[in-house]
Amino acid sequence: MNSGLAPLLCILTGLLAMLWFLTPAASADCARDSRGEVYCGSGRCIYDSRGNIWCSRFYEGGAQITREGVVVCGKGQCARSFRGEVFCSSVVGGAVLKDHKGRVRCHGRCERGSAAYCERTLADRAG
Repeated sequence: MNSGLAPLLCILTGLLAMLWFLTPAASADCARDSRGEVYCGSGRCIYDSRGNIWCSRFYEGGAQITREGVVVCGKGQCARSFRGEVFCSSVVGGAVLKDHKGRVRCHGRCERGSAAYCERTLADRAG
């Protein structure tokens, strides 16, 4: 490697590391339903086909709606495959990405999203 590039690469790596630690991570989520009620969860919240709010039980967990309009959740992020199946990372807060063929790729391993991993918790009111 060119010795002139080494210090530049060290500085760049240091800056990227600082950005990584300073960037706020997505965590809990809340959403308001059509009646004005607020529901919160440890992870992402989404609406089902009836307008009900469902959230992942897991910190930074994912939620995705199926083709049938049912919300399923996961320990990590979730995505729908090209066949319409919902897969989530088996790692709490784990990332998911679809490849160029529409296949879901997961941090850790992929597991099917589950309604059992969802929660519907009414938020507490202050004052």
